[in-house]
Amino acid sequence: MELRQISLREINLEDTRFKFTLDKSDEKLSFSIQRAGLVEPVIVKSDGQAFILVTGWRRVEASRKFGLKEIMGLVTPSELTDLTLFSLAFFESYPKKNFSLAEKALIIKKFIEFGLSREEIIKEFLARLELPPERQTVDLLSQLACLDWALPSIHRGGWKLSTARLFLTFLPEEREAIIGLSEAFNHNQQAELIELLFTLKKRRKVGLDTILTEEELKPLVRAARERKPRAGLELLAALRERAFPLVTEINREIQAALRQINLPVNSRLDYDHSLEKSSLSISFEARTREEMELVVEQLKQKLKEGELDVLFGLLNKEIDE
Repeated sequence: MELRQISLREINLEDTRFKFTLDKSDEKLSFSIQRAGLVEPVIVKSDGQAFILVTGWRRVEASRKFGLKEIMGLVTPSELTDLTLFSLAFFESYPKKNFSLAEKALIIKKFIEFGLSREEIIKEFLARLELPPERQTVDLLSQLACLDWALPSIHRGGWKLSTARLFLTFLPEEREAIIGLSEAFNHNQQAELIELLFTLKKRRKVGLDTILTEEELKPLVRAARERKPRAGLELLAALRERAFPLVTEINREIQAALRQINLPVNSRLDYDHSLEKSSLSISFEARTREEMELVVEQLKQKLKEGELDVLFGLLNKEIDE
C-alpha cells in the first residue's frame, strides 16, 4: 500500500460499499484529531476519479468537522478485489470493536454481495460474531440489513437477535411505526415493546394500527413519539395490562402487600415482575455482625408470624395467559 496525503475533497463519501460501522465520531476521537490531527491513516481505494473509503469513516467525519483539508491515507493496490478490501476493513475493526446487531447484519449482507457464500459465512464468521452458526441466522440478518432506514435505531437500541426476529414478523408499515416509537425507549424497553405488540397482535388478530389507535392508547402513543417524560413507561404499562391482564393484577396485589409489611431498616424485598419466577429475594445492609443478626431475627419473626405468606401465595398463583 502507498502512504500519501489525501485531500478530503478527493474522497467520494457517496460510495459506501465498504461501510458497516454505524457509530458517529465520539468526543475522544474528536478531541484527539482537534489536538493532534489524524494519527492513524485511513485506507482508500482509487477508482480513477476519486478515492473510496475502505476504513476510517469516523476519522474522516471528525477530520471534516475540524476543518482539516488533507489527511494521511493508505492507497490499496488496484488488483485487490472488493471482497479482499472488505475483509481488510472487517478484520481491522474486529479485534477492537463490539459490533451491534445492526452492524453484524450489514457485515453479513456485504460479504454476500462481495461473493462470499452463505456456507463460508456460517463456518468462518457467525460464531466469531457471537451469532448462532445457522442458515436461518444469515437469512434473518440479510433481511434486517435491507431495512437501511431502520438500522440506526436498531444500532442505538442495542437489539438482540430475538428482538429482530419478532420485529421482522410485522408488516412493512408496522415496522415503520415501531421504529418511530422506539426512540422513546431504552434497549430493554424496546425489546419489551416489540414483544407486547407481537403478543397483542397475535391474540387479537388485528393490525398494529388498530391496537395503537385505541382510544386509551392513542394519547400515550402520541406522547411517546413526542418523547415526553415518562411517556414510554406509561405506554408500556398500558400495553402490558392489555397483553397480560392477570399478571398486571397480581403485580398490583403484590405491591399492595409489600406496602403492608414493615421491613427491618435497610432491607428490601424484590421479585420477578414478569412472574416467570415465583421466588422472592431479600436484600439488606449491615455494618456489623450485630446489625446483621438483628435483621435476620426480625425477618425470621415475620416469617413465623406469617406476614410473608400472602406474598408467596401471590407469587405461586397459577397464571394462564
